[in-house]
Amino acid sequence: NPLGSLVGTELDTVSFVRDYVELRIDYSIVRALTYPSGTIDGRAWRRGDEGVADVMRRYIGRKVADVEVVEDQRILLTFDGDALLEISLRLEDRRGAEAAHFVPARPDGTLDVAAMWVW
Repeated sequence: NPLGSLVGTELDTVSFVRDYVELRIDYSIVRALTYPSGTIDGRAWRRGDEGVADVMRRYIGRKVADVEVVEDQRILLTFDGDALLEISLRLEDRRGAEAAHFVPARPDGTLDVAAMWVW
């Protein structure tokens, strides 16, 4: 699992960039080109819901407990407190050729772009 290195690390940034969302987890970047959805504090959310940006910011400070990648289906990040964040990899949910990127960080915190994963 290319995202396995994220387990035990903390999400520290949620950035909204024009038409995608970036999550920074211990310096690594998970870029959601298909809009994510999830559940946090017992509340399910998805794009278009009232206050979704505020809901997504509530993931900040939570640690990644598990990561699941199901090719052509989804990336599922599970955080402490049973918070879930899903990025669809399904063709019908994409707005372009790519659905998500993972840019891992080196131990010194710099991004290892040559090791980037694209779905």
